[in-house]
Amino acid sequence: MRSLLWLLPALLLTACPPDLETAPALIVVEGFELKTEENEGAATADITEVWAFAGEDFIGVFPLPARIPLLRVGPTELRLEAGVRQDGRSVTPEIYPFYAPVRRTLDAVSGRTQNLGTLPIRYRDDAVFGFIEDFEAGRPRTFTDVVAGDGGLVPQTEVVRSGGTAGAVELRDSNRLVEIATAQTFTGLGTVPINVWLEVDYRSDAPAVFGVIGQRNGIGVRVFDPGFLPRAEWTKIYFNLGPVIGSADLDELRVAISTLLDDARDRGTVYLDNLKLLYLRPQ
Repeated sequence: MRSLLWLLPALLLTACPPDLETAPALIVVEGFELKTEENEGAATADITEVWAFAGEDFIGVFPLPARIPLLRVGPTELRLEAGVRQDGRSVTPEIYPFYAPVRRTLDAVSGRTQNLGTLPIRYRDDAVFGFIEDFEAGRPRTFTDVVAGDGGLVPQTEVVRSGGTAGAVELRDSNRLVEIATAQTFTGLGTVPINVWLEVDYRSDAPAVFGVIGQRNGIGVRVFDPGFLPRAEWTKIYFNLGPVIGSADLDELRVAISTLLDDARDRGTVYLDNLKLLYLRPQ
């Protein structure tokens, strides 16, 4: 987890000290818009911060829309990295490692504001999609192995995030716990440094956690950690699966979802869409 000390540069640079002889240039970034290619899935995103660099110098982390003070003048190469909330937590801002940085060369002028608007952003060329589960008709299903409970993750068309179909897990008094895993087994994801993330769009009446399952020396291994709480509207979340993959220490693993109906409810539905498993192609 990144220390909150990473945010201090941004806090310190949001105001111009009174003894500065030269006013900073101001760079405005309204936000980022994800653009996807074929076989990269839907372009849903929740980019909340921008991490700004001038050349190799770190400027700071700024919430979007951002006003970035630039304490230099003249031609400047600006590198802007999209920031997300790791596991949906506001205390863990993180550069999302699978979005390519946006680079702009501009002429910084003391006291002048330059508005870059909303910047298009794309996945990195070396990003590997382990799977994309969007539940659309005619495409292969990913989460098909029902480990516990009944029904599993079923395509439906009434509540969707994008496209025409999303997945739903129906929970009832007689089916309070449901766990689903990928039929596909993944290898090599535990190579250090582990950099494996899971993108999820969800809307839910019940909490859910994500993790990995497998076998080690003939013994079943299950490690779950990041998850979400119920939300009445569609929400994008980025889960860092590195810690659970490292803890599980499995040569072969499957990604799994576990959801449990709260004791106060007698029914509920977990809607999921646009699940993407991403890691970086080895150099």
